Amino acid sequence: MQDSKFAIVTMTTFGYKPNPLRIVQLSISKLKGEFYQTIFTTNINPEERIPNYIQERTGLTDSILLKAPTFSDVANTILQELENHILVGHNASFLHYALQSEFKYLGYSFKIPQLCTIRLAKKLMPNMTNYELPYLSSVLNIPFTPSNDLEEYSNAVDILLQRLIQLDDEDVISKFLAPKVEKEHFIPKNIQYQKLNTLPNVPGVYRFQDQSGETLYVGKAKDIKKRVLSHFYNSSEKEIALCDATFHIDFETTGSELIALLREADLIDKIDPPYNYIQKKNYITYYIIPQKNKKGILQLKIERRPFAHSPTEIFLRRGDAIKRLIQLTEKFKLCPLQTGLKTKLGRCTHGEYNECDGVCTGEEEIGSYNHKVENALDYLNNENDNYIIFEKGRTKAERSFILILHGVYQGYGFIDNSQSFSSIEDFKDMLDSKKHSYHTAKIISSYRQRNPWKIKPLFTNK
Repeated sequence: MQDSKFAIVTMTTFGYKPNPLRIVQLSISKLKGEFYQTIFTTNINPEERIPNYIQERTGLTDSILLKAPTFSDVANTILQELENHILVGHNASFLHYALQSEFKYLGYSFKIPQLCTIRLAKKLMPNMTNYELPYLSSVLNIPFTPSNDLEEYSNAVDILLQRLIQLDDEDVISKFLAPKVEKEHFIPKNIQYQKLNTLPNVPGVYRFQDQSGETLYVGKAKDIKKRVLSHFYNSSEKEIALCDATFHIDFETTGSELIALLREADLIDKIDPPYNYIQKKNYITYYIIPQKNKKGILQLKIERRPFAHSPTEIFLRRGDAIKRLIQLTEKFKLCPLQTGLKTKLGRCTHGEYNECDGVCTGEEEIGSYNHKVENALDYLNNENDNYIIFEKGRTKAERSFILILHGVYQGYGFIDNSQSFSSIEDFKDMLDSKKHSYHTAKIISSYRQRNPWKIKPLFTNK
């Protein structure tokens, strides 16, 4: 431990696991004499808008960070400063993960030894009621005022580390830094370990196959090798039976987790592997459908039914279908009574919606009203939710894209980074068409909520 070199790292980030974290401030301090001094500190341009809470907490703004270097600009400096050092921090695993996320975003792996002052304090001072830095600082008389100043935070971690080193009579730090003993792999008798060891550490899908090559199980992974090996650690009856029946493991790289999820759903739907259970259920979805009443008025209603492949938009929640119905009612001046948004008999009220033209009281001709409903349905099926999502490709020279037209998943493709496209037809030429399903709709809906800035709207010609 005496020969160990420590680098205290502090930073400001935004984003949440498992999505990539973005670093907007970074500081690295090293021991100079008896004290740690800041060796490298910088703001970092995250290349996207920063959340309001980061602006309020740090005083940073988009305009300030626009002038700062990007992570790729300072990546080599960070690697040089951390080389042959142990990353020290209060919650060091989070700091390591944030750096790992940024390097992974650039296409590089990052892994160095780390020492967490929270874990170390819990081991050496087990009777504390709280291990957050402000509390430990007050108890141990460490000068620290909670603020967003990275230097002050780094100085407090420095003093805390020195105190903990003094308390370490049993050389706990060396035990923390000792390499972890890898778990023994449970390897089926039918597969050589060398073959498993050649699996790639990249996103993709994998297939467990029997002796005749039939697929038993399909899975997706951010790290194919790590995920496949995890099956062999598992001692459940299902996993043991799967591993015993497996003679071959096939894989397919996808470049991104999103493509891996979509590809997994596609393969399970096509192959129907016996060991995949979850995606075989009948799931309930919601549709907006037309239906004529006794007067011949074309009404719109929300219908709940099992998912079936359809060229129209599906809704995973009833609330989403209601929102879309409200949009159609207002945009096309439909009658709230005829779209089910109002239930009171007689003339509809107009407090919440645009005033209808009176089909509910006979003032508007039924044929004229039905024509508006048909236009609304045409809009729903042909003008709604046309967008594209770009993700990382399988190599640095390419990127992937996912195409959604009229709210319906069309498939994905891979394009060269140098290629430019001017129309939807250009993307269709490079598209690997896929089936729109409940699971692909759910995957894309969840992705949209987590990554709204990655949704690129498209416009179609009627």
